Amino acid sequence: MNWRVKAHLLAVLSRLPAGRQAYHRLQRVAGTNRLDLAGEMGRALEIVQLIQRSGRPLENADCLEVGTGWRPFVPFVLSLCGAGRVTTLDVNPWLSERYARETHAALESVLDDIAAQSGQPLADVRRRWSAGQNTGDLAGLLDAMRVEYRYPGDARATGLPDSSIDLIVSSNVLEHIPRDVLAAIHHESVRILKPGGCAVHRFNPGDHFAVVDPEITTANFVQFSSRAWHWYGGSGLAYHNRLRAPEYERLFQSAGLEMNLFQTRVDERALRAICDGELPVHQEFARFEPEQLAVDYIWAIGQKPDAQEMPRAQPQTAVRSSDAAHPEPVQ
Repeated sequence: MNWRVKAHLLAVLSRLPAGRQAYHRLQRVAGTNRLDLAGEMGRALEIVQLIQRSGRPLENADCLEVGTGWRPFVPFVLSLCGAGRVTTLDVNPWLSERYARETHAALESVLDDIAAQSGQPLADVRRRWSAGQNTGDLAGLLDAMRVEYRYPGDARATGLPDSSIDLIVSSNVLEHIPRDVLAAIHHESVRILKPGGCAVHRFNPGDHFAVVDPEITTANFVQFSSRAWHWYGGSGLAYHNRLRAPEYERLFQSAGLEMNLFQTRVDERALRAICDGELPVHQEFARFEPEQLAVDYIWAIGQKPDAQEMPRAQPQTAVRSSDAAHPEPVQ
């Protein structure tokens, strides 16, 4: 599909009174919301790996997820790994009982993988999963899985007590949040994290339209001004903030988070398009190096200060990949 077709469709639907509902119906018809167990599990276990890399214990931890999305894979997996309680919040009402139950049922087939990654006894993982069976409604299922769902939820003002959270996580969320809102979220994160607590995020700063159009790269949107991009993806259903890696890192640091990890991956195809002049770079992005413009994945661990016992990784590492579909953090 030509990316502009999808961009125009989403832009129009975003501006119609019932556009979001229509978009959801189209997604159901097209099957784009179909459960992808391998992909969802890969992303959830990647969060677990990052938590382990942070050195912050997950067992009995109080966790907050920013951006629940359609399916509660991350909170369910964290719970199965032994988290004490997971609060997940979203500004959108995507989560439904149907998707939550579908997610819970699918996880039964991968309990061995969860146990292996977490180091938890399989019997304990299975016991935690079994608690979610035969629950009456969505609230009952979530409570049995030790998950609290908040909608509408505002990650800038969670209402949680100071220094009450061990871990804050998100997966493929930060790129969809405006810069000023991100800054406020990180400041709130520092407020609610316990000393030594960590904010663990994995996200895709590349042009998402590249998923549907193989003719463009993940750096496609750097050719547009803010004004031109506003129609395509600067507002509405397709919103993407287009921030580059140095901007994300500064936002973490400006809030007071110490970066234990800030790992980027460069999309080689996008880099070639920029360096060869095939992809023009708008003046708004001229201050960035080509490698910074071509970053298509970021893994970040930010720690609230005052915990000398926490190990430190290199603050900035980078990997190269021409395959944007399978992000893998350096182990």
